[in-house]
Amino acid sequence: FLQMAYLDKRFRDGNAGACAVVCHVDGSNLTTAWAGDCRAILGKSTFLTPLTGSMKADELTEDHQIATNPKEKERLIREHPGEMDVIYRSRVKGRLEPTRAFGDGKYKSNKFFNLFPRLVQRYRETGWTAPYVTAEPETSERTLNKSHKFLVLACDGLFEDLTSAQVVDGVQEFLNASPDAKQGHNAATWLTKKALAAAAVSSGLGGETPGLLDYFVRLPQGRNRRRLHDDITIQVVFFDHEGTFPPQDPSLEAIKEPEILWRYRRAMAASAKRGGGSEAVSITIPQSKL
Repeated sequence: FLQMAYLDKRFRDGNAGACAVVCHVDGSNLTTAWAGDCRAILGKSTFLTPLTGSMKADELTEDHQIATNPKEKERLIREHPGEMDVIYRSRVKGRLEPTRAFGDGKYKSNKFFNLFPRLVQRYRETGWTAPYVTAEPETSERTLNKSHKFLVLACDGLFEDLTSAQVVDGVQEFLNASPDAKQGHNAATWLTKKALAAAAVSSGLGGETPGLLDYFVRLPQGRNRRRLHDDITIQVVFFDHEGTFPPQDPSLEAIKEPEILWRYRRAMAASAKRGGGSEAVSITIPQSKL
């Protein structure tokens, strides 16, 4: 991705960053891979659930952040010995919070970093020895059973003001809500509303007041909105252990491949046709360059 972004002079795209989490279910085996501070959480019933109504939050991921993940802090210090500001304010070079991500070109290659004269000047004395950030994922494994009721995958915006336990409680709250309360909601939108209400409390705007959600939604994109809450993306998956869910009609619409990927494939195909093989277009992309 970064190679093509640089060749196409799409520098803004190459310096944008994104985190990701993906789960794969194969029978009772659940495999999770993630890079960044997205999370995957299992909602699990315990022997106390019938009495308390609450479930256990089983975190399948561990945020790739310096402040909460000692392994990531140790990795950066080990890879950049003597670089005093490699970690500053619990951020990479005092700037970036996630230590693993896609994109973020300037944290992976000096040729992207050198496109920012102000940054070059700012770090002239302390140095900039990319790569700092990697897209290499971590993985975890779980064996599913009937105690696992649902799975939540979400970006860090959901967890700015809610803990993983509160997210699981929120899904349980949705399941136990009346049909009238659920109207116009699914589990993901229910969680979004709770997250925005929590953000309103932490920012001093109040709690679940009438019109609050509309107020947040109407805020124009930009710094003012970002000060109140981060972007929120959520997917909730329920496990049909008993086979009682209604049949689902899978969408037949094809998923479109991102432009930069098909252009990369086309460039490789053209190179092979010319007999250039991998000499003309490099097809080996190190993990740190993704």
